[in-house]
Parts: sequence; structure tokens; C-alpha cells
Amino acid sequence: MTIPADRIYSLEGKGLKLTTAEDIAPYLEELRNFENLEEIRMNGNTIGAEAAKALADVLRTKNTLKVATLHDIFTSRLKDEVKESVIAICGALSELPELIELNLSDNAFGPLGAAAMADFLKQHTGLQVLKLNNNGLGIHGGTTIAQA
Repeated sequence: MTIPADRIYSLEGKGLKLTTAEDIAPYLEELRNFENLEEIRMNGNTIGAEAAKALADVLRTKNTLKVATLHDIFTSRLKDEVKESVIAICGALSELPELIELNLSDNAFGPLGAAAMADFLKQHTGLQVLKLNNNGLGIHGGTTIAQA
């Protein structure tokens, strides 16, 4: 699937450290005003729990979103913060009927992250592509994902 460039919002690879709602606010304003969004690329930045919750609030309104590229977004974050972030983001994504692809690779969230996204996987049955490479899921995390 090829998405036209004018329907992609990207902060890909900018190396931003977005910890608070204030940190991410200017980008969320751009995102709020982005019409007909089909893909978001946030990879290569680090997003904290507070910023993730603010992002989730905006994502929840993007009903045309098809692809969420969110790999490598939790660098240097604590496990509990990552879990909180995954819950917030996946909660928002579960409300988006057009979403067919989610990439959360390279986030090293382990079994806690798998458990945090289990409800999303159970609810969002239209998802066609799920990428979770290099997350340290282990047997427990893999089983959690498979059962969801």
C-alpha cells in the first residue's frame, strides 16, 4: 500500500525528546490541523508518558489514519513509563476504524508492553499488519500477543 505524501505526517528521525505535553504541543497543533491523515511517522524520537497521552488525545480524532509508524519511540524511558505510554496510544488507536498497520518495533518494552497492548489487539480486529520486532517480548510477551 502506497500512501500519498500529502497524507503523511512525519517527525521521523528528528531525535526529539518529547517528555511533557508542553514538549509535544507544537507538533500536536500541526497534527490537529492535518486533514485526511493516513499515516503518522513518529519513529526516531523519544516520547514520555505525558507526551504520549497528549498524542493519544489527538490521534483519537484522526479517523482516516491507516498506518501508525511508532518504532523506536521509547529510548531512555523507564518500563513503567513505557507501559503507560503504550496503554494511552493503543487506547486511542483502538478507536480508529481505518487503522490496518501498526509498527511498534525497536521499543524494547518486553512482556509489560505486550500486556499493555493486549486490549487493543482484542478490540481492533481490522488490523492487518503488526510489527513488533526487537522488543524483548520473550515467551511470556509472545504468548500474551498471540492470545490477544
